[in-house]
Amino acid sequence: MLFAAKIYDGCDGMTKLKEFLNNTIEPEKGVVTRREGLWFALGVAGQNVSCGLVSGWFYYFCTDVAYYDMRVIAFVLTFARIWDAVNDPLMGVLIDRHRFKNGEKLRPWLKSVPFAAGICTILMFIRPGIIADKLFLQGAFILIIYLIYDMAFTVQDVSMWGMTAVMSPVSEERGRLSQWGRIGGTIGSWLPGLISVFISFANAVNLPESMLFGVLGAVFGFGGMLVSTCSARAKERVLSVPEKGAAGFRDNLGDLFKNRTVMMVLLGSILSGLSLGIPQVYFFKYKVSLDLFGFTVDGMTSSFIFGIVSGLPGTLAMLIAPQLAKKVGGMKNILILSCAAAIITRILCYFVGYENNKIIIVMLLMAVASIPAGITGIAMTALFGDSIDYMEWKTGRRAEAITFAAQTFASKIVVAINTGVQTALLMALDYSAEAYEAGLPLSAAFDKWAWPLFILGPIVGSVLNIIPLLFIKYPNSLKARVEAELKSRREADTMRF
Repeated sequence: MLFAAKIYDGCDGMTKLKEFLNNTIEPEKGVVTRREGLWFALGVAGQNVSCGLVSGWFYYFCTDVAYYDMRVIAFVLTFARIWDAVNDPLMGVLIDRHRFKNGEKLRPWLKSVPFAAGICTILMFIRPGIIADKLFLQGAFILIIYLIYDMAFTVQDVSMWGMTAVMSPVSEERGRLSQWGRIGGTIGSWLPGLISVFISFANAVNLPESMLFGVLGAVFGFGGMLVSTCSARAKERVLSVPEKGAAGFRDNLGDLFKNRTVMMVLLGSILSGLSLGIPQVYFFKYKVSLDLFGFTVDGMTSSFIFGIVSGLPGTLAMLIAPQLAKKVGGMKNILILSCAAAIITRILCYFVGYENNKIIIVMLLMAVASIPAGITGIAMTALFGDSIDYMEWKTGRRAEAITFAAQTFASKIVVAINTGVQTALLMALDYSAEAYEAGLPLSAAFDKWAWPLFILGPIVGSVLNIIPLLFIKYPNSLKARVEAELKSRREADTMRF
C-alpha cells in the first residue's frame, strides 16, 4: 500500500503533501481547528435547510398543493427514488477513483454542484399550468426535475459526509466532526420544521399554499444550497491515491460488500423503511387540534409544536454524544437502544391516545425516546469512519465516497419504500386532499386508521432494524490496533519522499 502516493499537480502538489505528512501532529492533539469545524457544520446546516424542504414537504406539495394524481405520485416518486438510490454507490465509486489536480477528491465538488441542486429545488415547487390534467406530463415533469436534483445532491452529500473521514486521521476527532456535522444538520432542519406554521399563517390570511411553496423553493431550496458551499472551507488531510491499476471499479464495490460494519448498518436502515405508517403532517392536519390557555391551535401548528417538544431532548443529546456512547458501550449500542426506545414508547403512546389534549403526553413520551434517536446519525457516521480505517488496514485502499454513497443509498431506499407504502396506505384509506378542499369529508377509513398507523406503524421498521445490528463485531481492542498500524504505515510512507 502506498498512502498518499501521487499528487497530480506535479512538484508543487508533492511538496504540499510532504509538508502535511511531516507536520501531522499526534492523534491525541487533533488536527482540525474549531473554525474549520464550524464552517463545515454551517455547510451541513445549509444543506439540511434545502434537503428538509424536499424530503419533508415535496410529497405534501404533490398531494395537497399541486394535486398531482396519486397514481403518478406512487409510481414516479417511488421509481425515481429507487433509481436514485441504486445510482448512489456507482457515483461513489467514480468519486473515489477521481482526483483533482491538487490531490483532493471530495472538497472541490462542494463548491459547484450545490448550485445545480438549488435551481432544481426552485423548479420542484412550482406546477406549470400545461401539465394540469395530463398524467404523462405530470409524471415526466416530476421525474426529470427530481432526478437532476438528486444527482447533484448525491455528489454533494457523498462528498460532504466523506469529508468527516478525511479531515482527520484520528478516530476520536472524526467522531467529534460527525457530532458537529449532525448538530449543524439538525439546526438546519429546524427551518423546514417551521413550514407547518407558515401553512397555518398562509391559510389564516388566505395566501395560496402554491405561492408559499414557490417562495420556499427559492429561499430554503436555493438559499440553503448556497449556504452549503461553506463546507468547502474544510480541508482534506487523509490523502490517498491508488496506484494505477491497483483497484478497479469491481474492487471498489467489492470492498464495500466486504465491509461488515457498513453492510449491517445499511441493512438495518433499509429494513426500517418497512414501517406501515402515514406521515405526521397528514395525521396532525386532519385529526389534531390543541386547546392551550384558551386558544385553539390548529393541526399544522400542533405538528410543529410536536416536533419541537419531541425532538428537543434528542438535539441536546448530540452535545454529549461521545459520553453517552461510552456509557452504553459504544456507537453500535446507541443504534440498538434507539430502536428499543421507539418500540416501547410508541406502544405506550397508543394506549394514552391523542384526544382532549392527550397528544401533549404523547409528545413528552416521544421526547424521552428521542434522546438515543437524536444520536443515531452521529453513531452511523462514526461507525463508518472506523470501518473505512479497517478496510484500509485490510486492503490498502480507502473508500470514503463509496462508503458514504452507500449510506445515502440506504437512506434513499428507505425513502423510496416509505413513499410506496405511504401512498398505498393513503390510497387504501381513500384519501383526497382535493376533495376535502372542495368541501367533502374525509373517508371513514382515514378517520379510523390515521392514529394507529401514525403511532404504531413505525414499530415494524424498528423491530427489523435491530436484527442486523446485533451482528456488528468491531471491539475497541481491534480498533486501537488498526489505528496504531495505520499510523506506522503512514509514517513509513512519509520517509519515501
